[in-house]
Amino acid sequence: MKKTKIGGKIAALRTGLLNGFQRMKYRKKLGVICFLTGMLPLSVMGIFCYQQTVRLLYTREYRAMDSALQTAVASTDTQIRVYEGLLAYLASSNVVFTIPFQDTSQLVDTYSQLNYEFDVFLNSIYVLHPEVLQITVYNAQSGLAHGKQLRPVSDLEAQGWYTPEAVTAKPAWYLNEDGTLCVIQKLPEPYEKYVRSYSENCISITLDPELFFQVLESVSSDSRVEVSSPGQLLYSFSADTLDEERERGRWYSLTSETTLADWEILLEKPARLLTEPISRMSAVIVLIILACLILIVVMSGFWAALFMKRINLFYGHIQEVKNGNLAVDVRDDCPDEIGDLTKSFQEMLDRLNRLIQEDYQNKILLREAELKALQAQINPHFLYNCLSLINSRALLAGQEEISRMSQLLSVFYRTTLNKGRSETTLESELKNVSSYLDIQKLLHEELFDVTWQVDPGLPMVHVPNLLLQPLVENALVHGILPNKPKKGRLFLSVSRVMDQIRFTILDNGVGIPQEKLPTLLKTDSGGYGLKNVDERIRLTYGEEYGLNIQSIEGESTLVTFCIPVDGEKKGAEGKDGEKTDRRTEGEERV
Repeated sequence: MKKTKIGGKIAALRTGLLNGFQRMKYRKKLGVICFLTGMLPLSVMGIFCYQQTVRLLYTREYRAMDSALQTAVASTDTQIRVYEGLLAYLASSNVVFTIPFQDTSQLVDTYSQLNYEFDVFLNSIYVLHPEVLQITVYNAQSGLAHGKQLRPVSDLEAQGWYTPEAVTAKPAWYLNEDGTLCVIQKLPEPYEKYVRSYSENCISITLDPELFFQVLESVSSDSRVEVSSPGQLLYSFSADTLDEERERGRWYSLTSETTLADWEILLEKPARLLTEPISRMSAVIVLIILACLILIVVMSGFWAALFMKRINLFYGHIQEVKNGNLAVDVRDDCPDEIGDLTKSFQEMLDRLNRLIQEDYQNKILLREAELKALQAQINPHFLYNCLSLINSRALLAGQEEISRMSQLLSVFYRTTLNKGRSETTLESELKNVSSYLDIQKLLHEELFDVTWQVDPGLPMVHVPNLLLQPLVENALVHGILPNKPKKGRLFLSVSRVMDQIRFTILDNGVGIPQEKLPTLLKTDSGGYGLKNVDERIRLTYGEEYGLNIQSIEGESTLVTFCIPVDGEKKGAEGKDGEKTDRRTEGEERV
């Protein structure tokens, strides 16, 4: 029964919220939706970022503590190696381990041994290691003593750490009663030559612990450091502020590590120092979230106001179309009533533009048809008959040069006009170029030579009309003729390479400047230029084909290109068409 009441209240609350939302204005609906949409991912990202940040900061601080501790251990191990090595060096020296075995009855020899060998040797060690406070050899053989350098073993009994088992053949570290640090070990037996044994004598090096552990101060500026051996606390340091923290009962974070001498180095750091970066970062995250909330509220209002402008924007488009601007692009992808209305209006506008464009293209096609009709009215038969008449009169008058010129012009214009067709045969194109070159030779009094190299096995293929003549004209007019003092030479080659026909035009003219080469195929020129030929080749055969121009300024220019061989059938058709042209030529000459 209770669950039924709770379910009814939830349903009533949901219904009330939906009714309230539906009664809201469109602008407020948009604002609420935008706010909730931005608030949900922001909350998830904020919680996630906070947790990850806290984890990363704790990890970083503990790694920093561990790194500092490893540095302290490494520095301490270095100190231990240095002084244990020094102690081993002293213990193996003949000057040191033979001193306790001196014959005390020979006072002069003993005095000389102690003052001129033992003291001098130890003084050299003090010079090399000024941080060493004292080097002492403890004598268990006799009561022989010499200052602080040679003392009886009984002096060690005054130290709190001393037991007979405390001193062994290996170096051992202890903290003396006076606060100094010492490292001590037994001396070897001098009379055992083949078996290394140790006597009851021993040697120690006394050090100032403040100097010895000075390397730890770099890691104890904000921490407390303790160094302890298995039986003693050797060193302890902490800042005054840390003592105050301990008095206030603040808990600490501890970590420890062991050195080569089995010392335990303890690093203790207040938790406050660990949590301060986390607190600062948490405050930054909270401020960022608050700023994002404010930004969401502002942007929600902005987007709501922006969406309310859809109707006004649509009305503005209608006014532009009314004023004659049919290039308006009206788009609204929302599947609501406004979106449907906008979509229908855009479809209507697109259809209107399409009808206008079709009408405009029809007018252009009509103009082109009229132009072609006017061009067709120019009867080429009139030109051919005139040239034929000039040829006949020239032969009767004995003017062979004029007769040849008229024949060449007849062939040239017949192949050039090509009855208005855009394609011609390769044979006809070569005839066109040959007649053009012969005309130029007559005009320029043999200022240049032409070398042909045409593969006799070329197929009868169709090529775009006026494909070679513009290139040859360009080589002659812009390359050879401007270089008149020099004998011009023009090389033309047409050969088949695999499934392609390769064309080569080479001249020894003035050449082309290197800076102009990249723009030749991009610059328009009057009539049929290089750019025109290149574009027709690419439009006919594809973008992989086109002109290739190479030039050496002042020496030569090379133009090459290839076209594919489509098959022999088309060539045969071209041959039939050529026969038709020849019959027409015969008829025209009559």
